[in-house]
Amino acid sequence: MQVVTGLTSITQGSGMGCSLFAKLAYHNSGTLKELSIRPVTEADWLVILYNDKETPAVFDSLTSLVLKFTDPSRTSTWTAIKDVEPFPVLSTLKVNGGYPFNDDLLFRGNGAMMQHLRLPFCAIAINALGRFGVLKRGSVTRMNSIRIGVATNIDKAHLARRADKLIEYQVHCMLEVALALHLSNDATDKPVYGAVKAAPSTAILQNLEFGSLLFSTAGMTSIISRLPSLVSFTCKIGGLGASIKSILASDRLSTLRAKHYPLSSNFRKLCVPYTANVLADQIAGAAMLIAVLCPNFVHVDISPKLRDEFSREIAWASCNRSFQPYAESLRRLIYMDPDH
Repeated sequence: MQVVTGLTSITQGSGMGCSLFAKLAYHNSGTLKELSIRPVTEADWLVILYNDKETPAVFDSLTSLVLKFTDPSRTSTWTAIKDVEPFPVLSTLKVNGGYPFNDDLLFRGNGAMMQHLRLPFCAIAINALGRFGVLKRGSVTRMNSIRIGVATNIDKAHLARRADKLIEYQVHCMLEVALALHLSNDATDKPVYGAVKAAPSTAILQNLEFGSLLFSTAGMTSIISRLPSLVSFTCKIGGLGASIKSILASDRLSTLRAKHYPLSSNFRKLCVPYTANVLADQIAGAAMLIAVLCPNFVHVDISPKLRDEFSREIAWASCNRSFQPYAESLRRLIYMDPDH
């Protein structure tokens, strides 16, 4: 199999050794369009690129590269490689489980092509994007999506020993080039959330997903106000937040409306992941406040198990005196179809 050529796709399954797949990838570098491989050691990686030759391989048809690592400590670092651009047309890059690279080799020469990027949290914890200016190159102007994996205890401990703003810089770069940003969780002091909350004015982000972080209504409105292009937001919901609670209930809507309307003209959709302790009335309460502030907010994506109770909360509130001036904005949230 090592000498088979002309392949367009190679996938190394779990439990299979990497060395033979690495050699197979090298011999098919001119035709491969998709490669999913699990390098165990630096030697495996060097076989993919060089296979004991002096001239490196150039994967000039490869548009999708998936790298899976199994180092639970996430501490191994491979020697940097200079003056090599092996993936010039890469548009999808997914790295899972670790990030042993000490260079920007994966990103060289493909800035204008890259559209989908997935990295483990440890990659931004070690400043892999900021250190090499990966997202600040002139060729990187717009990406469809960036996804950052779960922050482990090792990542959190690593960040706790550093006092710089490396996370903020990298997140701000993402907000300036990505249309969608998916964040699984955050480190202990929430540096990612803080970075998003301080979004640059040049942010173009349209879709934001915080997988496990709990947001108050005040926290959500803060994010929406900082991201004027935001269309949809996915997060867990809990409570109103101190800044909204501090306003008398009888004055709450008029005060928030006078201070923030229109919070965003682009925001349209709120998505709430289903968990066992999620409450329909909390979701409805948050959604109604956002509807009062965002003129084009039309849809809440929630579990079907909560839809009836959520709709009843909305219908009842629309008859309440304080909500009556905004009844039409509330009623459109009842429908499951945002185009209803």
